[in-house]
Amino acid sequence: MAVERGEPRASSQPAMASLQASRAPEATAPEDERAGAPQDQQEVSGARPRTVAEQRRQISRANRLARYEQIIALHRQGLSQRAIARHLHVSRKVVQRSVRAGTFPERMPTGRRQSKLTPYLPYLRRRWEQGCHNGRQLAREIQARGFRGSASLVGKLTGDWRARLPGPPERVRGKKRQAAAPVKRRLSPRHASWLFVKDQQQLTADQRALIQRICHTNADLQELYQLGQDFVQMVKQRQARRLDPWLALAHQSSSVELRGFASGIKRDYSAVKAALSLPWNQGQVEGQITRLKFLKRQMYGRAHFDLLRSRVLRRA
Repeated sequence: MAVERGEPRASSQPAMASLQASRAPEATAPEDERAGAPQDQQEVSGARPRTVAEQRRQISRANRLARYEQIIALHRQGLSQRAIARHLHVSRKVVQRSVRAGTFPERMPTGRRQSKLTPYLPYLRRRWEQGCHNGRQLAREIQARGFRGSASLVGKLTGDWRARLPGPPERVRGKKRQAAAPVKRRLSPRHASWLFVKDQQQLTADQRALIQRICHTNADLQELYQLGQDFVQMVKQRQARRLDPWLALAHQSSSVELRGFASGIKRDYSAVKAALSLPWNQGQVEGQITRLKFLKRQMYGRAHFDLLRSRVLRRA
């Protein structure tokens, strides 16, 4: 026990020197083995070249073997396990495992784990060939036989098997059926109202023909279409002098909706007259109101007037 916990004895100093001298060529030994003898043996024997993974495993084994031989040599010279671990920069568990092994501990090859379905594969294959391709049904059957896995595991297996099945035979197609004529959609009131106020120069030939058919069906619709076109042209060309004659004709129209629209204009006559005659508009005012509402919503409506005023004036 005194040897394990204490410092290396004086007789172990030559071993330390030989250790430090032998650690430098340790890293190059695997390179020599990889570049030298194995390559010559492959050329002579004509065997397949090693893969990158095999070469890495060979280099790793050579390094572990060299480290094992150094540990055993220093242990035989009387060094403690603590001293060996300190000078080789390995853990004490590695040193202890190497000393207790007696021989070089080879790594066990990693094998593939056995699936829970492996004992039931013959039964599943037999049932599959009998025509049972339902994964849930097969899972219930093997669960009755002692299977403790999930049904999704059986479903994944049957899915792989189902993908390998041949596809259905191609059907011989007969004569192609002619597609039915598209059904004409009924004209909606919203669409008709937009056609009535749309500029005639922007209408297509089909739209002009549709308006003509609509106007020929009823004289009131013809009058309504003409009044709508006159109002649009009056607003676009800003002809304020045509407002009074148009209101008089609209009040005499047979359309109740158009008479209500004219009454609303009559109540705001001064504003509508100014909009048609003056070059200014209230677009800037509406924009500032929209910005003010946006700032209030950003603060979730909880800000006082002083904070709201500061934010409005800051952006101004």
